Amino acid sequence: MIIYPAIELRQGRCTRLHPDNPNAEIVFSEDPVAMARHWVAEGAEWLYVVNLDGVVGATQAQLSALHRPPSIWIKRPGTDKPASPEADLLRQLPVNLQKLRAICQAVAVPIQFGGGLRTLDDIQLVLGLGAQRVVLGTIALENPELVSLALEQWGADRIVVSIDACEGKVATHSWKSVSQVDAIDLGYRMHAIGIKRVLYSDIDCNGGVNGVNIEASARLGDITDLYVIANGGVAGLHDIERLKAYEHYNIDGVVISQALYTEELKLRDAIDMGHQPLRRRSAGVIPYRLHEGRVEFLLLFNLFFEQWQFPRGGIQDHEDDQHCARREFAEETGLPILKFHEECRTVLQYTASIRNYEIARTIVYYLAEVGSQEVQLGHEDHCEARWLSAYECWELLTETSPEQLPALDAAVAYLNLEI
Repeated sequence: MIIYPAIELRQGRCTRLHPDNPNAEIVFSEDPVAMARHWVAEGAEWLYVVNLDGVVGATQAQLSALHRPPSIWIKRPGTDKPASPEADLLRQLPVNLQKLRAICQAVAVPIQFGGGLRTLDDIQLVLGLGAQRVVLGTIALENPELVSLALEQWGADRIVVSIDACEGKVATHSWKSVSQVDAIDLGYRMHAIGIKRVLYSDIDCNGGVNGVNIEASARLGDITDLYVIANGGVAGLHDIERLKAYEHYNIDGVVISQALYTEELKLRDAIDMGHQPLRRRSAGVIPYRLHEGRVEFLLLFNLFFEQWQFPRGGIQDHEDDQHCARREFAEETGLPILKFHEECRTVLQYTASIRNYEIARTIVYYLAEVGSQEVQLGHEDHCEARWLSAYECWELLTETSPEQLPALDAAVAYLNLEI
């Protein structure tokens, strides 16, 4: 998971817009190039440079200067001597693009640039100035044909779409307008035309940035199969840790701004967290009931994993294994627990492959006698529940999820059953 320090440019300075007044700003540095060098020295692998001064507005004169051979010097009217192509280019660029050019030349890490890109010429200019990727916002909703053309010309690795959502609806024009288009729907549209990566921001409807909406970011990546860069709202290392836990839902990275500048978060700590191997600890119940003189076990079919499994789920903050197992069972089945055998505890450890992610999994199962009422499936990934004999259970687990067999074996032995 990549950490993107943000360098937000307003009139050439590294700033942050005031949360209560968009016309006011907090200046973090007068020298964005020095700031870029600082973040790279701290270990940054990417930088995200943001233009807060409006539309880029690329001109043919700028593009011509950008691609002029170094041997051709130009003497402009009113100047004393000819200027090199580089000097002539900088003279024509707005200050934020001058800073982008200087940052690209000063550091060796790739730059992602966003803000004010409206035309193919804008994209060509920014990429020509040295940015590795550009982020397209409003035009993704209003002019998807332009996004398609940009993909044809530069490829999906260099074109990112920004999706800003207010209560699930796409906001445009620097959050001044909220459409009726659902963020997930726009994600589907962008994926269909070839976009691979989106920048996702959760905003409030008054124009401020909410905290990191991890669930919405993960849902966007999970449902659309887009790689998601979570943008804005990071308050500390805890947010990075929570995002990391959802990385296998296609959380590709996170942009951090104010928390770095106010030193609420150290960049090296965030990067270290982003590089950690994926680990997930879950807990669940091996449910059984006495039915017509025999013991039956309950299995649920998980559509995401395409396997039969005992009810289980991820451990939440400040939650122990037993509490998680009880909570998940109630949420996933709606059944009461009649007797919880905490002494029959099985710990499974294995590596699971989800999408392109390798996850070190730990699952703790407890045996429990449960009620015989109708199962009320409470999770969207579950589509079927079956009460089965030990042997029938063993067959389905062997076919779809053999890593769970030791838990079944322990339950069978505890209850003095035979398979």
